[in-house]
Amino acid sequence: MHGQSLGRYPVKSMQGEQVEQVEVDALGIAGDRRRAVVDAATGVSLSAKRYAALLLCSAWTIDGQVMIKLPDGTEFPADSTSAAEALSSLLNRQVVIRMAHRDHEVRHEFPTQLPTGEGEPFIWEPGLEGFFDRAPLHLITTATLGEFSRLQPNSSFDSVRFRPNILVETDETGFVENDWVGRDVRIGTVACHVLDTKPRCVMTTRPQGDLPRDSEVMKTIMQSNEGCGGIELRALGSGNLHNGAPVVLSA
Repeated sequence: MHGQSLGRYPVKSMQGEQVEQVEVDALGIAGDRRRAVVDAATGVSLSAKRYAALLLCSAWTIDGQVMIKLPDGTEFPADSTSAAEALSSLLNRQVVIRMAHRDHEVRHEFPTQLPTGEGEPFIWEPGLEGFFDRAPLHLITTATLGEFSRLQPNSSFDSVRFRPNILVETDETGFVENDWVGRDVRIGTVACHVLDTKPRCVMTTRPQGDLPRDSEVMKTIMQSNEGCGGIELRALGSGNLHNGAPVVLSA
């Protein structure tokens, strides 16, 4: 097995970037999901689960600066006033982009007291610097994507729908990484611990990139693998992940 591709998502819920190598530690991949689109009035972080237009935006890093592109093709530095204004127009509400480690007033819990109920239950631990749903790293194998495709050949189970940090190529078949839970896996020189399988949500069905809306994607995941696809990990140390690095599971 080896890593086929590495993904980094500078802004939560936007399309990300494919990279050749990244720095990683227990806090996740450097620059991954460090920013989120936040309601300016309430401080609630927004998600493509409810704001599908976010998945039509993309974010990438160039010379240390995060850039975003809107569906109409316009580009802005993520931290600029212009980006906030453009996103506010797109989402029809006043928003800003904020960083997790800098802006501690961002709310990471579901705000049941808000009439709109638009918050997201992002994980938040002391020292954690990203907007993660449950874990700092996410991996999926070509075996799992292939199994979904076998079960529903009329749908596209492109890895883009699953937004993994690490896509692993393997000759095995089936949901192989389900059996990795609780074990350690070494990706190149970086040891990681597998925490759990990865629950999926409606975001896998959203239109994104060249992929159309497809409700059969989530139906297939629910019926075949208890609503999960891929696994959640945490790095046990620090190091660099490289594209093509060998992936070795502990005994």
